[in-house]
Amino acid sequence: MYSSPPALEKLVQEFSKLPGIGRKTARRLVFHLISGDREKMENLANALVEAKNKLVRCHLCYGFSESEVCQICASPGRDKEILCVVERASDILPFENSGIHKGTYFVLGGVLSPLDGIKPEALHIPELIRRIEQEGIKELILALGSSPEAESTALYIDRVLANSGVRRTRLARGIPVGSDLEFIDDITMLRAFEERVKL
Repeated sequence: MYSSPPALEKLVQEFSKLPGIGRKTARRLVFHLISGDREKMENLANALVEAKNKLVRCHLCYGFSESEVCQICASPGRDKEILCVVERASDILPFENSGIHKGTYFVLGGVLSPLDGIKPEALHIPELIRRIEQEGIKELILALGSSPEAESTALYIDRVLANSGVRRTRLARGIPVGSDLEFIDDITMLRAFEERVKL
């Protein structure tokens, strides 16, 4: 019976630890990499090491940056009174790519999940509250997704800031463009109905 060389198996194992990458996909990626020329593989390895060495968390928003303060937080053109709260640093990209948000961001570092031991103190919630107080934030946009954990996190933040005077908003939820109603799940349909708007 054939068994892969240990070096190849180790690489497959490391790739399969990445989120959303199963063993089959990991194996396909590994074979693609090792089948190419050495220079391309070395470039990838060097880019990974360089990113790990250079990237730090912005001390204002906790997004990734090569300096103490990221480009978004440092930009004088951003509306500093509107703060969009996201779960992960990667969640900033869709807003920036679409150009719909002109304010700044704050990365929570996850969502509340008591079953996994993730309590409020494990997230950047105290830092969020401090930033709201120090910077005079007028609107907080909670853009945390629609999982039960994200929902409970949004409700928790809403409760904590109940007496702050900060306007708290959430992303609307509903039916995706181009979808047929018969394929929409009950919860999405309920939210779309509850959050309907006037024509």
